[in-house]
Amino acid sequence: MANLRRRAMTAPLALLLTLIGTAQAATDMAWPIRLRQDMARVMQQEWQLRQAAGSLCPTSARDSGVLFDDRRAYAANDWPLLARTLGMGARPVVAAIAAGGPADRAGLQPGDEVVAIAGQMVEAIATRRKAGALVGEALLDEIAEAPGDQPIAFDVLRAGKPLHIQVRPVRHCAARLVLVTDRGVDAHSDARNVAISTGLVTFARSDDEIALAAGHELAHIILRHRKGGGISARRSMEDDADSLGLRLMHCAGYDATKGLGLFQRLGKGDWLGFLRAPTHRSFAKRVARLQAEVPGLTCPVSAASLHRG
Repeated sequence: MANLRRRAMTAPLALLLTLIGTAQAATDMAWPIRLRQDMARVMQQEWQLRQAAGSLCPTSARDSGVLFDDRRAYAANDWPLLARTLGMGARPVVAAIAAGGPADRAGLQPGDEVVAIAGQMVEAIATRRKAGALVGEALLDEIAEAPGDQPIAFDVLRAGKPLHIQVRPVRHCAARLVLVTDRGVDAHSDARNVAISTGLVTFARSDDEIALAAGHELAHIILRHRKGGGISARRSMEDDADSLGLRLMHCAGYDATKGLGLFQRLGKGDWLGFLRAPTHRSFAKRVARLQAEVPGLTCPVSAASLHRG
């Protein structure tokens, strides 16, 4: 949703798609810290929403509840700033850990430098997967596609000390939340993943509001919505995504009523309807419809209830 409209993503998706121009760095030296905080915030939402979705998504994957960052995802002239503000060097690092997830329970910590996963050196994984600048995504893919249900070994350096940590990933919805650097208030999805803009994270007054937007887009993936069809068909899809998204965020542990504050505030600033596509109802009508559904929200979300909205 560009300005809360939905559009397809055509660029490769990486959980750490964090390329930021040096012009911004020149005027704001604290952006790496703020960006890392936003990444961790969205990653926690990803974990909770994927857990809530369970096996409802078109595909499933192993997930350890960890987020990686790597300086190759940034412009090379930003590397000294990343080193000063985040202590980031040549190795990929654990950028964030989902509270209560497998990596958290196993003892991985943000800041750990990743040397190897499942006995494979990270550089070998990056080369084999042709990662280029997207090393963090390659490491996530390595975990997601690991066979069986056995623990995965993480070899890391913590303050220079080598550690060997066994993590047992869970298998659930494969869709990821992608944080993209965009000042617009934006969330959109393709057939596999959801993109959340940094502008939306800044605009949101709570994690509940971010979860409402992310849950809506995750619902499009679960319901296998595609482009095409008339206004009526598209509006029905949006209604279904609103309803399922509300249930997903509720079952992920977020407050549905507080989340609706996102649509309420957007509606107040959109008295001419510029912020919404014609396939969407007005924000006021969407809020009224979803408020009526809040008292009946139950968990878990079942496959049989997907089109009930």
